[in-house]
Amino acid sequence: MKCSWCRSFSSLSRSLVILLLLFATAISQTALPNRSTGATDHEYLWYEAENMRGFGTKPTGEPIQNPSWLNLPRAKAPGWGINGPGVSAEWSQGGESEWNSAAASADESAGKIYQELEIPRGGNYKIWVRYADWARKTETFVIRITQGEGEVFRHEFGAKDVIDPHDEISMYWGWTFAWDAADTDLAKGQARVSIEIEKPADARRHIDCVLLTNDLAFVPEGRRKPDFPAMRYLRQWSATRAPLAPLIQPAAPAGSSVPSTWQRPAIAGRDFIMPWNISPEFWKLYDRPAGERPLYPFNAEPIEEFVAKYKGARDVPLFGSKFVVPVVYINNLPEYLKEGSPFLRYLRETKTPFAILINYGSATLSPEEGPAAWKLLTGDLKDQFIGWMSGESIGYVWDEAPSQLKISASMSRRELLEAHRVFYTDAIARKWAGIFHTDTGAMWDKLIPAQSTSSTSFAHALTEWGVRLLGIETAAVQPMFAMRTAFTRGAARQYGGNFLYYHAPNFGDTATTFTKQQNFAGPDNFFHSRYGATMGPSLSWYRKSYYFYYMSGASGIYLEQGFDQFFKPGPGDHEFQLNPLGRITDEFMRFAEKHPDRGTPYTPIAVLLDPAHGWDMTDYPQWPFGVSQINRSDRGLRELFGVAYYPGLVVEGEPATGDRQAFVNGIFGDIFDVLVASNTVQGPTSKVQRPDVASGSPVAVYPLDPYRAIVVGGHVDWSPQWIQRLTAYVRSGGTLVLNLAQIKNIPADLLGVRMTGVTGEAHNARCLSPGEADQDLHGQIFRYEKVELNGARTLMSTGSGDPLVTINKVGKGTVVFATLPDLLGEDDRITTFAAHLLAHVFADAAPIKVTGEVEYLLNRNENGWVVTLFNNNGVFKPQQGLAQVDRTAHVNATISLSGQRIGKAVDWTTDKQFEVKNTNGQSSVAVSLAPGGIAIIELSRK
Repeated sequence: MKCSWCRSFSSLSRSLVILLLLFATAISQTALPNRSTGATDHEYLWYEAENMRGFGTKPTGEPIQNPSWLNLPRAKAPGWGINGPGVSAEWSQGGESEWNSAAASADESAGKIYQELEIPRGGNYKIWVRYADWARKTETFVIRITQGEGEVFRHEFGAKDVIDPHDEISMYWGWTFAWDAADTDLAKGQARVSIEIEKPADARRHIDCVLLTNDLAFVPEGRRKPDFPAMRYLRQWSATRAPLAPLIQPAAPAGSSVPSTWQRPAIAGRDFIMPWNISPEFWKLYDRPAGERPLYPFNAEPIEEFVAKYKGARDVPLFGSKFVVPVVYINNLPEYLKEGSPFLRYLRETKTPFAILINYGSATLSPEEGPAAWKLLTGDLKDQFIGWMSGESIGYVWDEAPSQLKISASMSRRELLEAHRVFYTDAIARKWAGIFHTDTGAMWDKLIPAQSTSSTSFAHALTEWGVRLLGIETAAVQPMFAMRTAFTRGAARQYGGNFLYYHAPNFGDTATTFTKQQNFAGPDNFFHSRYGATMGPSLSWYRKSYYFYYMSGASGIYLEQGFDQFFKPGPGDHEFQLNPLGRITDEFMRFAEKHPDRGTPYTPIAVLLDPAHGWDMTDYPQWPFGVSQINRSDRGLRELFGVAYYPGLVVEGEPATGDRQAFVNGIFGDIFDVLVASNTVQGPTSKVQRPDVASGSPVAVYPLDPYRAIVVGGHVDWSPQWIQRLTAYVRSGGTLVLNLAQIKNIPADLLGVRMTGVTGEAHNARCLSPGEADQDLHGQIFRYEKVELNGARTLMSTGSGDPLVTINKVGKGTVVFATLPDLLGEDDRITTFAAHLLAHVFADAAPIKVTGEVEYLLNRNENGWVVTLFNNNGVFKPQQGLAQVDRTAHVNATISLSGQRIGKAVDWTTDKQFEVKNTNGQSSVAVSLAPGGIAIIELSRK
């Protein structure tokens, strides 16, 4: 159960007493206040150390890694390196600020990383830095600020203890994260902030983030960020849900059909499967009489207990389900694919689908066996073979990357993506050719890559290259599962495929396990990889993950281990039984069998990106495609998704727990897909043929019309074809949202404005939407381009009347244009008026309205609507230790539907029927959810 960022790491665990002490510390952090004063002239310039420039790099151009658990000397990690992602020491303190941090060895004597930035307002600033404060040791480094040609600030940090050396965390790890500060006067204008090493220290230097603010009363705490203006606006608006004039066309009638391009293709004739690692013991027992062996493929620990209890039984938890399809390990192929083997006989007798797991493995087939095995997989078993399960990797060809992956930091992201395509296609083809002794090609159509980190970077590329079943793994510490799913589902839809959830209870370097085989504890696991019954995310997280991905449209759920669902607990003589994970899995499988008509996820908003965007909030290595450093476009994407899934970026700053960062009570609902502006529908090296296209026929282009609005994110290199597509989309009734950084080659008549080339500066805005109550849109300093209206009208303006957002009617649709590049202020955070603009687009995108502090998903099925609700409050489980539950944290939610009467409302999880209230043409249902609870309400028309 290794995480992607831990692929070469060793394993670890921790004592329960200390776990509870650390947990108590984490809990206490949640009560501390962290609000800025909200004054109009306050600026908060927060920068992550890992996103700065100047890191040491490997020959490939990737940043050097210098993780805390290795404590490397300068000789092995010279200069500044990337620390993480962190492991037990970092996560047990609530986590790093975002995903990584910067580190330099104790004996390093020189090094500099830096950030170019803009000081929006002159005046007195406090310079805050969060770093590892080692008990009774120095960890000296200097923060220097230059403006123009001169140094305006220099301060040495880490020369003395900031935290009491007897602090609970310091006594355990020898260090703790701490904030320290110094102040200075800064002039308005450009500046460079650098973090420098000038001499060796007693301990390693480990820097998380830096904050420059002229709010001298603000004191940072933990990893919480200040109350940025846009987040303040969204918090205030979501409390009242004041009506906003929609910028999209009226929704289709509530009873209209789901677009065919949103509907899932079947996999081996099935809508949903659960590929399962099957124990070799099953195949060994296969020839025994039925009464002496389990009848269904299985995997459990201990094996002998499972066999003794379930031999001959037809009612078997988990494995008696029709969803289970066998997965075998690639190392066993020589034995399993021999004619006459129990495995082959089972496949031929049952006609069941199957997959082959390739994680960290390979097969050795003779020159005779290889082609015969290949012939089987592509011949007799072709319709049953789902593919190669590749967890946390694209094909497991890492060992070839140093010599064969030709990338450099000087390459554009399109060049980098193409280099990765060439590398993976060639390396995977060589891998298969070596195993099967024949030319197989890359077999993209049979690869099931399930990445965790980098999954958003490569989702669309993989499906474009030919992947038909795209996997996704989401560890409990990765923020906003719904956002990551929007990438994966969007990629699958755009290229006519499916997606699969790769399920593993990972939380950083820990995992929840109830087995002896993966119970990692003791001094060998002190620093890294602690697996056990109280490690990892909460059971609520584990349960919600099943229902979330099933209702989000996953065609399959694969358990990374498979043997971890049963146990024989002790001490004492207890029966062999499902363990806590297994009880949850069994409940979910029974639910899915009872409710196969889960419907199709309803996602009326598309976010459109460049196909080579490379962006991921949780990448490994830190930079897009390994070598391309974080830029303003990346920061703009982070902020855009932060609005779409608000309050995702706010709860990211809370102490880490899978129930808060991963699952987010988004105020607009999980209503988004992510698409890319690619001209390629089928990868040039893929042999897969789309089922709806005959050989030699043109491939159909994925239609945009199902989406009520398209919001362009990041910088996009527009092709003439895509400009034509977007123009046609708008003319047919769609809403297109663009900003100043995205309009290169976009026709002026589509925008309805003329650029002047003159830059303006402001910190406030007005919304001119008729009948709208006054909005508080003040915030940080931002710079915009002044424009002249040429057919468009102004929706938002500065106080002096300069247009900030314009609306241009084109045909039946609308182009919404923001004159602010990337929608960002000078602090690289989204502005208040940009958040208000997006609220105008998102707020009324769906005919279903849900109020209450819940996360919700919308599905359309034959009977009407299915609304999935999660209460993500009330369960707090740190990385290590048992969860604490606030049983007062019930949430009341209301589901309402306008324009159509709800005939009946039933919760599929309990079979409870709810009262439907019908007033003023609107039907509504009230639902109460327990802490960590789930409700899945079908709203039937009859």
